Amino acid sequence: MRMPHNAAGGASPHRAFALHRKVRRLQHSRVVKKRSRRDNRRQFLLALRTIIARRYLADMSAQLPDQRSGLTLRPAQPDDEAFLLELRKTTMTEHLARAGEPTDDDVHRARLLHRYDAAQVVCIDGAPAGLLKAHRNDVEWFVVQLQIAPALQGRGIGEQALRTILRAAAAEALPVSLQVLKGNPAKRLYDRLGFEIVGEDQTQFHMRLAARAPAESEAERMSDKD
Repeated sequence: MRMPHNAAGGASPHRAFALHRKVRRLQHSRVVKKRSRRDNRRQFLLALRTIIARRYLADMSAQLPDQRSGLTLRPAQPDDEAFLLELRKTTMTEHLARAGEPTDDDVHRARLLHRYDAAQVVCIDGAPAGLLKAHRNDVEWFVVQLQIAPALQGRGIGEQALRTILRAAAAEALPVSLQVLKGNPAKRLYDRLGFEIVGEDQTQFHMRLAARAPAESEAERMSDKD
């Protein structure tokens, strides 16, 4: 005589397994939908911040004073990404294209997020105006990126921001290194500050400022105020 799968009259193991799989699929579907809504919301917020950043960069010249006295630096936050991405595209796309480097958004974003922990937002009277990204190891400081909004270039803001790194390096008698794309006008600033070319590749100059004594750096800082 053939016996039932479950003598107690309950669901067979096959039906129980099928029910379990159905529940798991339902749970997975809910998780996927929830994740999709969260991703859509994140993309919407990023797009909104990008629009705001573009308008801000376009109107910046009228919003900020023609002076350097209110310059401050603050650590970059995740909410700064949209502004800093637009800043990078605005300031770097022309130079990258001339050098034959890729200029799509993914490349710009990857470069922006590289060492984001070392990124500082350059502010004038509290309003974002640029980016300074620099870090140090045991033997030197390295300036990764320095970008100032086009409407505010030529006012000494980039130099003043960069000098914060030069003073920090001088306090420990460390050199400062950086790379600059060939044809980028920023090289004139680095030349004037004493950086020298120590190497080059197809697209960039490798520059270095020799270690300076703290007293020498302080004398330069005082001369800037005169």
